[in-house]
Order: sequence, then C-alpha cells, then structure tokens
Amino acid sequence: MPADLSADRTATLEPLSWRGTVEREFFGLPRVHRALLSQAPLTITTLVVVIFLALIDPALITNLLFVLGLSGVFLLVGVAALLRWKVLPDWFIWVIPLADFIAIGAMVHGANQSLSGLSLLSVFPVLWLAWSDMPPKFTRIIAFVGPLTIAWAPFLFGGVEPSRAGLIKPLLIPIIMLGLATAATVVTKSLQVQAERLSAATGEAQLRASQLDSIINVAEVGVVVVDGGGHDLLMNKYQQAIHSLALPAAKADSAEAELLVFGPDRLTRVPSEERPVRRAVNGEEYSGELYWIGSGTGQRAMSTSARQIVDECGARRGAVVVFHDVSEVMEAVAAQEDFVASVSHELRTPLTSILGYLELVLDDLDDDVAASYLKIVSRNAERLLRLVNDLLGSAREAMTLTPQMGDLQAILVSAVDAARHRAEQRNVRIHLDVESEMLGSFDRGRIGQAIDNLISNAVKFASSPGIVEVVGKSTATGLSVSVRDDGIGISPEEQMSLFTRFYRTESARQAAVPGVGLGLAITKTIADAHGGTVTVASTVGEGSTFRLSIPR
Repeated sequence: MPADLSADRTATLEPLSWRGTVEREFFGLPRVHRALLSQAPLTITTLVVVIFLALIDPALITNLLFVLGLSGVFLLVGVAALLRWKVLPDWFIWVIPLADFIAIGAMVHGANQSLSGLSLLSVFPVLWLAWSDMPPKFTRIIAFVGPLTIAWAPFLFGGVEPSRAGLIKPLLIPIIMLGLATAATVVTKSLQVQAERLSAATGEAQLRASQLDSIINVAEVGVVVVDGGGHDLLMNKYQQAIHSLALPAAKADSAEAELLVFGPDRLTRVPSEERPVRRAVNGEEYSGELYWIGSGTGQRAMSTSARQIVDECGARRGAVVVFHDVSEVMEAVAAQEDFVASVSHELRTPLTSILGYLELVLDDLDDDVAASYLKIVSRNAERLLRLVNDLLGSAREAMTLTPQMGDLQAILVSAVDAARHRAEQRNVRIHLDVESEMLGSFDRGRIGQAIDNLISNAVKFASSPGIVEVVGKSTATGLSVSVRDDGIGISPEEQMSLFTRFYRTESARQAAVPGVGLGLAITKTIADAHGGTVTVASTVGEGSTFRLSIPR
C-alpha cells in the first residue's frame, strides 16, 4: 500500500550469483582459479572419453601412448592446483595450455587406429590461449602450429617418411583451429573493451549516485521519489524524520489514513486523496502548498511542492515531492500579526477619542484661524485612524461579512465622488461608466472599502495630468468593477507579490508614493470573503487595470 509522506524503506542491490561473478569477474580471479577453470573443459571431456572407451573398447585404455597422454591431462590439473602462482611470472600460466598440446598429441597417436577425431581436443587449449593475456598474434600462431605439430608428429618425431597426401590431409584441423583462434581473440578483445567501458560507466554511475545521496541528505528539506504506483523509490533522512512526526503516538507504523496531516488551520485532517504524495501520484504538480504535520507542541508546518517524472516518450514514471519546514516562518508571521493587532487596537481608542473632542471643539470655536489649524489636525488624525483600521483589518485571520441586497452603482458613485477632491489636487480626471442597476447581495461597507482602495491607488499612480477610468457592469455570473489608470505600470515580477501585505513596488518606493502596502491585500481579502476575485493587468509605462469581480 502506498504510504503518504512515505514509509521508511531501504533499497539494496541484489547480490550477484556465482555464475554472474565468474562471467563478470573472471579476469579478477586469482590465477590458480583461472587456471583450474580454463583446464576444466579439457579435463571433463577427456574423462568422458575414458568412460566411453572403458565401455566400448577397454583394450584401448592399455595403450601406453594413450595412457601417457591421458595421465598428462590429469597431471596438468594437479599442477594448476598446486603451483605457487604468486611467486611465478604472469606468463607462466601459458605453460599449461601449451603442455596440453603434448598430452593431446600422445592421446591422438595412441588411439589413432581405433578412435578418430581426438585431435579436436586441441580446441580447448586454443580457446584458453585466446581468452588469456597472451598477445593475439602469438595465440593464432600457436593455434595453427600446435595442431599441425600433432598431425605431423609421425613425420617429425617418428621417423616416418612424409608423403604428399600425408602432409596435406591433416591440414584441415590446424586451419580450423587458426580460424577459431582468430574469432576467439577478436571476441575476447571486444568483450574486454566492453567490460572496461562498463566498468568506467559503472564507476561513474556509482560516483553520481554517491553525490546524489550526499546532496539529498545534506539538504534540509524532505525529499520523496515515488513510482507511478505510489511506491517509494527514494527518501532522504530529513524526510524520515518528518514521517516520524506524522505517526500517531505509540505506533511504529500506520496506514495512510491514520497519519497526522492537517490543513492550514492546524485542526482539520486532510483526506487521504488530498495529501501531498497522493496528489503527486495522481498526476498533480503544485508549489507552496501548506500542510501541518504532527500534533501538539511538536506540530510542524510544511510547504510542499511536487513535480512529475516524465520519460523521453512523455509517459509519466512517478513523481518527486519536496517538504520544506516553514514552522519558524509561520510563527514569525503569527507573531507579526499579533503585534500589529495589539498595537493597532491600542492606537485606535485614543485616536477615536481625539477625533471626537476635536469635533466638539470645532463646533463651539469662533476663531477661524484656530479652526483651520484644528481641521488640519482632524484630517491627519482621520488619516491615521484609517491606517490603524487597515492594520487591524489586515491582522485578522478571518473577515466577518454582513451581506445585504444592494445596488453597487450607488457605492461606485459615492466612491468616485469621495476621490474627486484628491484627484483634482493631482490634476487627475476620473471618468465613471456604470450601469444604472447593479443589484446583488454583498457587504456594503467592505465592498465600498475595496472599491475605495482601488480608486485611491489609481489616483496615486496615474500620470499628472492623467485619467482614471472606473467601469461597473453586471456579468452573467455576478458584478464587475474595473479601475484603469495611465500611470507607471507594474512589472510581471512585481505583479506576483502585489497582493501580499506590506508589499510595495520598487517604482512606488522610488516615487515616494504614500502608503504602507495594505490596500490591495485588504481588497483581495474582501474579494475572497465574497467568493470573488481581484486581478491585475499591467504594462510598464502604460498603466494598470484592476478588476474586482464578485458573485451576485
């Protein structure tokens, strides 16, 4: 069963079989083992021949020359086993296959009249020499000369008068052995080259695997790699620690549904199909998804991202899921929100009192000069109160709405009228194009605040002289308000962070445009609370268009 967050698994390589070891590491074996393995085919074949002759023609075994050759083959096996190869030079191993030609020659001429074909036993020492370290040129010479010497032995050593037919007739076997040796040396050389390449490639792969293992284990992020079925292929040590947090108390392992994985509120359990690894297995790709792992004081916040593994044919082969512990960041954000909320709350009470008493003083004041000064104080106090209210609103985790049936057209007209004085001071003209009726259910105060923020921003960033266009209309699904300015515009990179609290664009900072970067964040919160959206389309140097859309 695929486990979300991954279960602890250890991948190991299967051990090589004895056969695989011999095939892949023959040249790495001690020389005594190589000698015995190379001599074994001739020894076994000779033994079979002896058994066969014992059953068919026992008298042949008593032939002295045949017995000497037979004894030589078995004696060479003992020599290969008993020689102290460590103190002998490397080339000494060639002595045994060369001696095999002598033993085979004795057997061939000892059984010449009764058993033909024994000269084919020469193939075994020929092959031995072909896959040994002997230079291929010498191997081919010996492969031809050895069998030829066996065939011409009566003429060379027995005093038999050579004849044309006697010299030519046995040439087929040496020629065949020469061809076999040539083919064997070529194949052996090719295999050695391939083995060297494979060894180099294996070494490179092992180095890369070691480097990858070091990289993923040194990184302070959890990494899980799963195949298409959701089974773990790789999991680093950091992820193993994260997985242990997700286990219920007193359980060494748990089913996927039992793991402690919670949503952003830290309380609601995430359904199995919506958990990070399961989503990745189902083909999703995502970034920055927040989950809380564990419970109690040990609970940790994880920002998760997933990417699919796709082969060269475009088929999905699995996924990589990364878990980044952002608990400290979340705690810092919470502390910041608490601080902002506390300070804002403490500031709002005295500001409200100041504004109330200023209003009383202005009602009874007859001195026009003093009244003008106090009105300036009152305007700045109201501005400060709005800022405090924005700060307090931004720190709230949830926004409370009081939706009522209303006409958005009236709110737009009121918002534009309120902004005209400030627009005239910047030599900006506001043009309103709104439908006669834009009926819907919404929180009038909150929507009015959102529209005020959009128009205020447009006036601040419009050209001087310039124009701000406000368009309100009903759509098939709801109500839409667009606010366009002809100002400095916003780059694509800055648009990604535009609705983040306290974020201000570089151009706004350079132009010293007043603000603390809360208006758009609050507008987005209001839109989200209504189930709507707020979007931006902007081109640097040409202006920006913000669109607020809410369902009816």
